[in-house]
Amino acid sequence: MITQTVIDENDDQVKFYRTGGEEFNVIFPGYDVESTASIVRQIFTAINHLDVKYEDQQIPISISVGVSGMVVADGGPADFYNRVDQNLYHSKRNGRMRITAN
Repeated sequence: MITQTVIDENDDQVKFYRTGGEEFNVIFPGYDVESTASIVRQIFTAINHLDVKYEDQQIPISISVGVSGMVVADGGPADFYNRVDQNLYHSKRNGRMRITAN
């Protein structure tokens, strides 16, 4: 809900969806990587400062982010998705709570 709220406040053409497990994607039609930075940073900050409580327990929430854009050399959507996934795992392997973009 937080992610969708941030998106709605910025650009209703941006699409947010779950890809499985605990992974989600945000698609920025018409954006280059640099122009996604503001919205990505807003989502990142909002979630990493989220206060979640369940019964009497505080549940820490954090996200790691991978960002990339479509390039001419992409043979198809899988090339793009794999690059985003590699960036995500780079963020996770290098301390979590990071944004990796290229």
